[in-house]
Amino acid sequence: MRERLEDSMSARTDLAPGEIVLDHASRAFSVRADRGGTLKELLLGKRAGGPAPIQALADVTLHIPAGQTVGIVGRNGAGKSSTLKVLAGIVPLDSGSVAYGGQLVSLLELGAGFGRDFSGRENILLGGALHGLDKAQIEAKLEDIIAFSELGDFIEVPVKTYSSGMYVRLGFAIAAHLDADVLLIDEVLAVGDEAFQRKCEARIAAQVDAGATLVLVSHDAALVERTCERVVVLDGGHVVFDGSAREGMEYYHLQMGTPTADHPQGTIA
Repeated sequence: MRERLEDSMSARTDLAPGEIVLDHASRAFSVRADRGGTLKELLLGKRAGGPAPIQALADVTLHIPAGQTVGIVGRNGAGKSSTLKVLAGIVPLDSGSVAYGGQLVSLLELGAGFGRDFSGRENILLGGALHGLDKAQIEAKLEDIIAFSELGDFIEVPVKTYSSGMYVRLGFAIAAHLDADVLLIDEVLAVGDEAFQRKCEARIAAQVDAGATLVLVSHDAALVERTCERVVVLDGGHVVFDGSAREGMEYYHLQMGTPTADHPQGTIA
């Protein structure tokens, strides 16, 4: 069995705050169901075969300079979310390495670390502590986070009573008020109503204007085009395009068979 590099993700002092380096990164996931073996298989030490592992990342190398805004797009199963989880340190690599400079904040599975029996206010304090803030730093941001979440009196009740939308609003409000050098975002801008989505976009834009590096995964082509200067297209765990947002989205639309102004037939020449 291939040994995973559990220490392949790290913050490095030799990188500029916000700089990201993904070096020959590979990660596969087994899709075989875990079923009980027969007596013969157990005695002989053999198990019936199954589908081959899915290669989520296949020798991917990326360098993202500090302050750059990058969109990652591709078909379903192309490796987009896996790439973000590797960058966030959630998923270890099979081979290769990933590193970043400064403070990283991921907006992937918002609210994943919440204590369900704690109130919204208590979870803000908990979330801030988990990101390394001391009590004074958290309390300085507390009222801004509560106001941003728009939860009103629900901020004082246990989050286990929240709707899924309220849950994600609180998670986004906490993450969006952390001082990040690197922001990793996966589809979370689709939360809430249209007004709240615009507020989320404006908050992220403010962080980018302040110098944060943004890596965004989204199926919303318009969002990627107006937010990102660079686009990386993945297919089967491989980088098949890496360039300007305009050219990258053109490539992606053609990959998906979507007609464009330059290619009305919707095919890659």
